Amino acid sequence: MNTARSASPAVSSAALARRAAFRPVILLSWAFVGVSAAMVGFLGIASAIGVRFESAIWIRCSLVLASGVVVLAIAATAARGSRGAWVRLRIVCPIIVAAVVVIVSLPGFLPDWVRIEQALCGLLLLPVAVLVNLPRMRALFARKA
Repeated sequence: MNTARSASPAVSSAALARRAAFRPVILLSWAFVGVSAAMVGFLGIASAIGVRFESAIWIRCSLVLASGVVVLAIAATAARGSRGAWVRLRIVCPIIVAAVVVIVSLPGFLPDWVRIEQALCGLLLLPVAVLVNLPRMRALFARKA
């Protein structure tokens, strides 16, 4: 006996298509959060054993982690069908990528090892910015007439 709730086939297929389209977005967002969380964790452990870091490093890495969590939350909401979340994702991701490019390109602002981590985070978010702006993604969130 099948006791699973069944939705209408049209809703179900749209939800499945949206989930499939957002799978790489969610995975890349998790990777972005993972890399930035690993950096903040490294800073915490190194500080606990006596290594000193400039406050700019702490601030920048914490902001990147926070932005990663926000992107992941917005992406998860969009994957569930929120058009507003998808629009926010379309706006926020390119802005974050542009900010990373600026920060990484500033000479002497951050040590090279932090710039590499920041660049990696930007490279993880770049495909997200591209994917959420593709026509096939737009078709999943078409305005209702």
